[in-house]
Amino acid sequence: MSDYLILAEKYRPKTLDEVIGQNHLMSFFKGFAKNKQIPHMLFAGTPGTGKTTVAKALARDMFGEHWRECFFEMNASDERKLSTIRGKVKNIARVAPLQNSYKIIFMDEADNLTWDAQPALRRIIEDYSEICRFILSCNYPNKIIPPIKDRLVEFRFNNLNPNDMKIMLSKVIENEAIDISHSALHLLATLSNGSMRKALGVLTAFKMAGIDKIDDEKVYDSVYWVTDEYIKNLVVTMIGGDLNTVDKRVDDLLHQKNYTHAEIFEALYRIIKESTNIPMPAKLKILPKISDTEFRISMGASQDIQLKGLMVYIILVFNKYIKGESK
Repeated sequence: MSDYLILAEKYRPKTLDEVIGQNHLMSFFKGFAKNKQIPHMLFAGTPGTGKTTVAKALARDMFGEHWRECFFEMNASDERKLSTIRGKVKNIARVAPLQNSYKIIFMDEADNLTWDAQPALRRIIEDYSEICRFILSCNYPNKIIPPIKDRLVEFRFNNLNPNDMKIMLSKVIENEAIDISHSALHLLATLSNGSMRKALGVLTAFKMAGIDKIDDEKVYDSVYWVTDEYIKNLVVTMIGGDLNTVDKRVDDLLHQKNYTHAEIFEALYRIIKESTNIPMPAKLKILPKISDTEFRISMGASQDIQLKGLMVYIILVFNKYIKGESK
């Protein structure tokens, strides 16, 4: 096996027993595998949380060595049109498998199916249930029409917590001889936002580039995350009311470090929310303003003007609730 194989694929769990996290769902899936029966299912959750992995592991545990003959995977983003559903999907669904009583069709990113394709899929799910089970995977279950959702059992996949992720990542860095500090490993697990695929993608990049002695700074740079220390310093500067320095640091974030406003807002929101030095009345003023400003930018408002206007607002709130310049 190549040393440079993509780690997310190299270490993808093969069986349900190997799956990390999603403990609230595993009793169902293991029971399905044991009894060799599954309902039509909808897997909902953010990318990298194990939806595809669980579907394949379930098929392996159910069908054994013949699992590939009974498991058909397609991406609904690529095959999202009505003609594909009526053609390719229907043709696969209508043919009974040779080795087992039914097959599984796994449709990833099913929330990208067009509105006219979804009713056609609903009919296929109904017509071929005796010989075919569907597993639909999506990020946004609200985009699946109710007539389909009513025919599927929905399972919500949680973002993986850092402790669960570190179990898998520790195994990978040991097997691949990746030199990463304990704090950097914890940081990688935390900043990957519950996505094992993202974390393993970062480790793949380090390995392929031959980068040694991976520390916190290298992890921050690799995941393009606004460092906590930088945002904490920005907050301290705002508390001090130094508008010129705040303005310079915002310019640096946007135009030198090339962070998006969404990344800045996410870090700023989290740090202000978790701070023990900022009184609750100030948080209740600032946090909704951050969300409002992010919405304005998403609707086309100037990123620079809106972000710097937010900084001025936060300085005024800090003046009132921390420095006590007014009551």
